[in-house]
Parts: sequence; C-alpha cells; structure tokens
Amino acid sequence: MTEHKYMSTVLNKFDLPLEIKLAVPKEATFDKIILDQTVQQIDLKLKEYDELFSVENKDSLLSRFQDGEETALMISQTFRDVYEQTITAEQMTQHYFSSYYNGKYDPVGLLNGWIIDQIFNQYLVKLLSVDGIDGVSLRCGEDVRLASRPDIDFNWRIAIKDPNNLDILLATYFLQNGAVSTSNEIHSLRRESSNIEQVTVVTNSALDAKIWSSAGISSGTSKFPEFIERYHLTGMIVDKSLGIENFRDGFMDKVALK
Repeated sequence: MTEHKYMSTVLNKFDLPLEIKLAVPKEATFDKIILDQTVQQIDLKLKEYDELFSVENKDSLLSRFQDGEETALMISQTFRDVYEQTITAEQMTQHYFSSYYNGKYDPVGLLNGWIIDQIFNQYLVKLLSVDGIDGVSLRCGEDVRLASRPDIDFNWRIAIKDPNNLDILLATYFLQNGAVSTSNEIHSLRRESSNIEQVTVVTNSALDAKIWSSAGISSGTSKFPEFIERYHLTGMIVDKSLGIENFRDGFMDKVALK
C-alpha cells in the first residue's frame, strides 16, 4: 500500500482559513509551479467573492441588496446563482434552512459550501491529472470537499469530534470522493425543540452537505428523520438522550428519533 505525505496551503476566505491539501506519494515529486499557479487563481477568485458577498464592505452587492437595492440580481450572474440556491434550499428544507436574519438576506450559511464546490470543481479537480498528486481536498471549518485519482486505492480520512469535547473522536469516514459537513450551529430562524447537538452529512457536494447538516440541527429530533428518509441522506447525529445515531442512504441504524 502506497504511503502518502500531505501538503497544505491556507488562504483567507471572508476572514476564515480555507485549506487546500494535496495527498502525494512519499517518494513522488511533481511540478510545484502548477500548484503555485492554482493557488494564485484561487486567491483571486476568493477576492472576487469577497467583493460580492462581504457584509463588512458597504459597497458590496450583498450590502447594497440588504439596503433594498435589487440591481445585484440583474448585474451579477454569480449573485443570482447564490440567491437562487438559497431559495431552493429554503423550499427543500421547508425553511429549516434560511438565509434571512433580522429581516435581511444573508447567505453566509450557504456560501461556505457553495464556494468550496465552485473552487474545487474549477481549480482543484484538474490537479488529479498531474503526475505525483493522488488526492485533493478543500476545507473551510467543518465543511470539506475531496477527491482521489480514480485509478488508485486512496481514501481521505475525515474525523468527527464530540461537540462537547474536541479531544474525543466519535467517528471516522474514509472516502475517495465526496463532501462532509458537520454543524452544531443554527442557520435558520425556525427551530424545533430538539435534543440534537450535532449533525454530520456525507454527500457528493459541499453545498448539499452544508444545507442538510444545518437543517438537521434546526429541524430537530422529530422532523429531521423525515428528511433523512425522503432525500436518502447519509451521516450521523449526536443526540443528548440517544447518543450517536447513524444513517445511510435514508435508513437509520436504530429506531427513529422521537
């Protein structure tokens, strides 16, 4: 079995660290100029997103949209794409995932997953065609998207920690391709009474994983199992009363939460 080393580069995204990680066979080398060029391109794209969606910049399209100026939907395809994604997410989750806070539109809860997918698909996937790179990963906080070369047996290791004690490991996912999001914060104005402390969702895109992990927290122990079954979700729940509850492709490993 091939042993790998990991190379990491961290960029700033909306004042949060965005980590690019490559899995490289220990004895292999590759042209690092390609990586440097890719990082430069990603950095420029992040600055573009920041100019669109920064809430600190009062001249950003998001700030102007929050002030009632709707031209953002007409002049920016990117802004319109994100806005449409937030509407879809709210409808799909029955508004347990929301992008409105204090009466203002703020897609921060969705942007993490959306940006990860955009950058991953546009810049990182193609690095798998470079000799000497076996895997690529992009992480921001508890949201991660990853992929491996299709012709090798390499898996990324994703650790899920206890929300009350980060020194405790609850589970480990070994994935060749996909996305994982773990949420323990509410991204919705709507919240049900619940014993759920943390939700992890494993799926194909960081956007979907982010939406459902967040919706799982706000929808609670009575409603979230319905979403799990309807949308064939995979992941795990940390519940104060029942402990760890795993689900895979829409099926719970125990009795349904109540």
